[in-house]
Amino acid sequence: METKKSEVITKGKNTKFIIGMAFLILSFTLYFCIPLIFFLPYDMKLLGSIAFGSYIISWGLTAIAIFFMGKEGYSLVKDKVLSIFKRKK
Repeated sequence: METKKSEVITKGKNTKFIIGMAFLILSFTLYFCIPLIFFLPYDMKLLGSIAFGSYIISWGLTAIAIFFMGKEGYSLVKDKVLSIFKRKK
């Protein structure tokens, strides 16, 4: 009998999965806002430093999200996101 990957996340892990998803959404939001930093009226060196710091923080939040979601939760989210790009037969 096959089990779906969505059944891997049990009730006890559901809270951790939701927290991990929140961190992942925050990470992607921060990552996609990095180009907007360069529209701020500051020196280019400062803007570059802020953008680089935001980039590092974004990847740190992604690592924290994966920690909270676990391997199963991360695989589930990755499969759901990448299924958008798969060809339908």
